[in-house]
Amino acid sequence: MAWAGLLLNAAGLPWLVQLVTSGGSMAAANWAVGTSAILPALVLGVVACAALVKRRRWGRVVAIVALGLSLAVTLSYGVVWLVLVPFARPLTASVLGVLVVVELLLLIYWCLPRPWWLGRGR
Repeated sequence: MAWAGLLLNAAGLPWLVQLVTSGGSMAAANWAVGTSAILPALVLGVVACAALVKRRRWGRVVAIVALGLSLAVTLSYGVVWLVLVPFARPLTASVLGVLVVVELLLLIYWCLPRPWWLGRGR
């Protein structure tokens, strides 16, 4: 799971550059939210996943912080996007709904203690 997270967070960085540099009616909002919220969430995700791949215990804490920030950004910016951008609202709402559920499930997974039969550390 750490490798998948590392690849997804690393793939999100070029997407963020495209989002920030795109024009349109949401250009200022994209730049502000992209640099102040999405970029830190992606960087924290990369650091957390790299730490988890190297089996560092602090990677779990950083993953929780990154997922919490990502969930907050997804919920707030997703609502703003749905209200202000009329293009493909049903598809956007569906994708945002799935993304929020996945982020919430991952956050719950990393917050739960590890079962005793799997041993200590993560």
